[in-house]
Amino acid sequence: MGKRRKKLRIKNILKLCIVLVIFILILMKVFSSNSFRVVLKSNTYYIGEEFKCDFTATFKGKDVTKDVKVDYNIYNSEIGTYEISFIYINNSREYKVFKKIEIKDKEAPTITLKNGENIMLIVGNDYEEYGYEAYDSYDGDLTSKVTVTGNVDSKKEGIYTIKYQVQDSSGNKKMVKRTVTVTNKSPLTMSLKEYSLNGFFNDTILKENKSEDENYVEDTIFAGDSTALYYVMNKVITGKQLWHKEGLPLDKVFTQEIYINHQESHMTLIQAAEKNKPKRLLLMLGTNSVSTMEIDYFVSQYDKLLTELEKASPNTTFIVQSIFPVSIDYDINGKKLNNDKINKMNYKLLELCAKHEIPFLNTQEVLKDSEGGLKKEYSRDEKETPGVHLSQEGNNVALEYFKNHAI
Repeated sequence: MGKRRKKLRIKNILKLCIVLVIFILILMKVFSSNSFRVVLKSNTYYIGEEFKCDFTATFKGKDVTKDVKVDYNIYNSEIGTYEISFIYINNSREYKVFKKIEIKDKEAPTITLKNGENIMLIVGNDYEEYGYEAYDSYDGDLTSKVTVTGNVDSKKEGIYTIKYQVQDSSGNKKMVKRTVTVTNKSPLTMSLKEYSLNGFFNDTILKENKSEDENYVEDTIFAGDSTALYYVMNKVITGKQLWHKEGLPLDKVFTQEIYINHQESHMTLIQAAEKNKPKRLLLMLGTNSVSTMEIDYFVSQYDKLLTELEKASPNTTFIVQSIFPVSIDYDINGKKLNNDKINKMNYKLLELCAKHEIPFLNTQEVLKDSEGGLKKEYSRDEKETPGVHLSQEGNNVALEYFKNHAI
């Protein structure tokens, strides 16, 4: 009985010794690892920022920074978590510490709203999202990640807000707003005196912006009917810049051949664009269509023309110029070519340009008098069509407007 107790006591003592040894080893390991310490000045860096491994190291409280070997593979052009190893050798014994740093992108994405942040919508017209694009300097195209919130009641006058939000892979957020003003005041119903396109399709109407390109005018083809021809007749541009056909209506532009620099080209406007591929083409058509076409048909033909031109010469910058007003005297005479219909067609042209993302040159606004017709001094004195074509002064004003509303 005594022998059993003695054996049991010995076993317990052995077990305790083993536990103590293990405990001591653990303490030694903890103590040795804790004896070498590394502190990073920063563990967060940003894309493109130069990485400098700025740290301090101590061993048992003594500064050993200069004696530490550092090893890492960090790419400051790629976001992610990277590991740095710090190695210190003391008395042939190696001590290691691992630290992690993070490369982040601190630049927020951008959101671009097509047709601008302010939209005018006529009561009763359905609101259709004009579109947007989101881009991040690191992630690239984030358009598909954009969330859109907000509603527009197009049947009720008021101011509505649409919010666009996006977040990149680093957590940077961007939010922009579009204000939609639903109004009963429509260019389609405005009087001649109050007519204005201000507030409608702001990103489509060319804003005041003087071109720094000395050849901006010279590099532009002026294409159209007699409206284009009078730029040359009034010695405002040269014949080399003129593509025209007098009396050219929209529905004949696809079949009638035009003149280039007053010479027969044996080509339609579309064929000429496809062959010559001009840098910039200013379209000035519509005057001859006002008196003969219904507005919807006019728009459908212009729509077809723009589609065909973009297909024929995809690298050409196309600009649609508004139809010029006629004088109030000409308007009063009850002609089919009248300012009310011209105004309506110009609004529809602007709407069409927004659809095609083609800039609209609103020249008509600078040619009008207080009554909403063509200013007398800008009107060419002609027997057959007085008050329709521009005088030299009128063409100079129109050309200055073109130069000062450059794309």
